[in-house]
Amino acid sequence: MKKRLNIAVCDDELKTLDIIIATVEKCFSSHDIETDIDGFRTPDELWQTLGKQSYNLVFLDINMPDTDGVALGKKISELTNRPDIIFVSSNTDRVFDTFVVNPFGFVRKSEFLKDVASVIDRYVAKRSDEPRTLLRFDMKDRGGLVALDVSQLKYVECLRNEQMFYMDGLEDRTVRSRMEELEKTLAPYDFVRIHKGYLVNYAYIRRFDNNDVTLVSGEVLPVGRSKRADAMEKYLEYVHKHGTSIIG
Repeated sequence: MKKRLNIAVCDDELKTLDIIIATVEKCFSSHDIETDIDGFRTPDELWQTLGKQSYNLVFLDINMPDTDGVALGKKISELTNRPDIIFVSSNTDRVFDTFVVNPFGFVRKSEFLKDVASVIDRYVAKRSDEPRTLLRFDMKDRGGLVALDVSQLKYVECLRNEQMFYMDGLEDRTVRSRMEELEKTLAPYDFVRIHKGYLVNYAYIRRFDNNDVTLVSGEVLPVGRSKRADAMEKYLEYVHKHGTSIIG
């Protein structure tokens, strides 16, 4: 990835703004990445600057006077050359509200140092040329084994002893396997069982509701009553650690 990044930070509290800027600079420096960071006290000031200046990454407070951070995030996400967005908030209840923006991450002010270090580590890893994670699966229709990049696997649908793999940008595939076996195989790669018939890649979830999940592609999948509490707890852990954006 680039060795120099342009970053914007917006928070209406001056002390918090200074802390975020200093911490972000230090975290990227630990990866040997230089940063040019601009600080903004108001959403309007940031928005006006975005018309003249491009950024790679924006750290955006949610609860600010006049303009809500999520509302500004929506406007930023519609820009042609949109930056990645990381929300910062003391109110963890707002995490689901941010999903409409597809942010790169969510940082809790109560766990700021831990969360910001984690999300920057992930940002650097995702934006670098790391090798893909390939796993081999036994294909039904064509026979033999095929290596698939699990980061492109959106979700798995159970068809008894055969499972349908729904891929991002690739042909969907039918695999010979039991769902229980796939659940164990894919668990280390951030997949969650939301229903007896569905196994989903966390990274493709836009919104997690009581009865269903909505993917970034717009598909809606059911959440089983017996799976709901465990799946939602695991997903919130994932959000706090990794953020909510699609791989790309």
